[in-house]
Amino acid sequence: MQVLLCVGEDAASLAPTLVTAWREAAPSCEVRVVALPDPASPGGSHRAPDRPAAGVFVPLEALGLVSVAGPGEGPLSAPAAASDLVVVHLAVLDGTTLREGRVPAAVAAGAPHAVPVVVLAGRSEVSRREWSGAGVSGVHETGDDLVAATARVARTWAPSWA
Repeated sequence: MQVLLCVGEDAASLAPTLVTAWREAAPSCEVRVVALPDPASPGGSHRAPDRPAAGVFVPLEALGLVSVAGPGEGPLSAPAAASDLVVVHLAVLDGTTLREGRVPAAVAAGAPHAVPVVVLAGRSEVSRREWSGAGVSGVHETGDDLVAATARVARTWAPSWA
C-alpha cells in the first residue's frame, strides 16, 4: 500500500517520527513524505487551487498565464495518483485549515483518482458534516501522543491483510 504523508514545512522535523510510527503499525506500507508550505508563508497558497477568489476578475493573459491549476493538477497530483491513501498532518483542523492550505490541496489532488484523504490533527474543531463536505474521508485527533495515534490510524487505514 502506498501512503502519501503531507506535512507543513514547520512540521517537517516530525515527518520521520510519523513515518516510523506508520511503518511499525503497518509494515506493508510504503510511506512517502511531502512538505508543503503553509498558507501564511510567503510561498503558501491562500486558497484551494479550484476555488477562485469571489468577486475578483483577473484576466489570465494580462498575468502571462495560459491556464490555472484545477482539481487534480499541481504539486501533489502525481504523488497522489500513485498513492492508495493521502494523510495530512495538522496541529489544528478548523474552518480555515479545512478550506485553505494542505487539506484542500490534498483533496483536489486525490479526488480525480478516488484516493481517500485522512487528516491527523492535534485537535479538530470542525464537525463530521463539514469535513465530509470538504472531501475528507476521515479525521483523527492525535492529542498529546502523536506516535500512538499515528499507529492507530495506520492500523485502521492500512490493515495487515491489505
